[in-house]
Amino acid sequence: MILVVGVRLGCINHARLTVRAIEADGCTLAGWIANRVDPEMPLADENIATLRQHIGAPLLGVLPHGLAPAEAARLLDLAPLA
Repeated sequence: MILVVGVRLGCINHARLTVRAIEADGCTLAGWIANRVDPEMPLADENIATLRQHIGAPLLGVLPHGLAPAEAARLLDLAPLA
C-alpha cells in the first residue's frame, strides 16, 4: 500500500494511526507521500520530518499545494518500490 498524508493540523496522529491499521490488517506499507494540502500550514516541513521518523516506509515525495496530477507524478521517487 501507499499512504498519502495530507499535511495539515493533526496529520501526524492520523498518519501514525493509519500505519498501525495497515499493519494490523496484515498489509505492507510500501511507501508514503506527503501532500501539502494547506499552503498556510505553519511548521509543515517539521511535521514531514517527524513523519519520516515515525513511518518506517520510505517517503516517495512531497507534493506542493495546488499541483496538477501530471506534474505531481513527475515529483515522486518510485524507485524504492521496484
